[in-house]
Amino acid sequence: MENNKLLHLKIIGKGHDVEKIQKRLRCASRAINAELELSWQHEQPQYLFSNTNKSVVVTCDNKILIDGLVSTEEIEKIFMKLKGHT
Repeated sequence: MENNKLLHLKIIGKGHDVEKIQKRLRCASRAINAELELSWQHEQPQYLFSNTNKSVVVTCDNKILIDGLVSTEEIEKIFMKLKGHT
């Protein structure tokens, strides 16, 4: 069995988009056998949202990993890169 990697992610945003991205993150993690540790930040820092109309951002190690609502398939690709697969 493939070794699971725990991904520590922070969802920044509020509203329905946060709920949607949370579901997509969980679905994508199950698809590639990765474990998630999610945290939330409801305050939207100006520096993250000043140049975009996106309502949700996902960060990993204080770097933006996902900007806006992206598909579950795209999240799977991002997770595969984080896990060290191509």
